[in-house]
Amino acid sequence: MPKVRIYIDGFNIYHAIDPIGDPKLKWLNYWTLSKGFLRDGEILDEVNFFTAVQNFDADKRKRHINYISALRAVGVQVHESNFKKAKKYCRSQTRYCDFHEEKQTDVAIAVKMVSDALRGEVSRAILLTADSDQIPAVKFLNTLPTVKVTLIYPPGRASQARDLGNQVPDRRELTIGRLLTCLLPRTVYDQAGHAVAFMPAAYGS
Repeated sequence: MPKVRIYIDGFNIYHAIDPIGDPKLKWLNYWTLSKGFLRDGEILDEVNFFTAVQNFDADKRKRHINYISALRAVGVQVHESNFKKAKKYCRSQTRYCDFHEEKQTDVAIAVKMVSDALRGEVSRAILLTADSDQIPAVKFLNTLPTVKVTLIYPPGRASQARDLGNQVPDRRELTIGRLLTCLLPRTVYDQAGHAVAFMPAAYGS
């Protein structure tokens, strides 16, 4: 049976969901979401979620680690990168300020997709992002006769996804309606029946 693997740019989707103003959408079950992209005869082989845990805001870090635990409990493979400090010119302060930048995630996604394809481990690669940094990887995958590529871009990110979408005829937007049907339960249990993660109170009911 054709094997499908999903490659999710966690922050790209998070920053599209955040402005929607419905916090519970952040409590998303990517395994359930990914199953909804399967076609007749396909099997879901892997769901790969790429992210970076920051260390400069204790509350956000705690929520993020909690969410990673939830995703791993439902079968998602989480690939962690990191943040680095960087000095950038801040116009509002008219001086250089400290910023934190996510590092390595884009490269990690590209390497994983390409290596999976070259090893013959995937028949269809589904990429969830609007980030044009993935264009070189997608162009390469398009040269392989054994792999098909599907692009799913986050809600409201059609313009940002245009350049990447030009490389992927099989593309569509991830809708808010679909997100609402793929939320995690308030308490997430592992296979042994132990509670491993809890929906943050800030996400509402």
